[in-house]
Amino acid sequence: METELDPTQLAIEYLRRDRSVMTPAEYLKKLKQLRLEFADLLTLSHTELKEEIDFAWRLGIH
Repeated sequence: METELDPTQLAIEYLRRDRSVMTPAEYLKKLKQLRLEFADLLTLSHTELKEEIDFAWRLGIH
């Protein structure tokens, strides 16, 4: 069983739960954007990740 977090799998799971109606092109664009964001987040240290979460919370992003 693969336990390593993969940015593409995380992006697909995120989009699978998203209730937005998107065209195929919009879906692929969002997938690419999310894959890059998840890849960046996975490289952060614990402290950096906590700072990102705190910043998103202050912006109202949950």
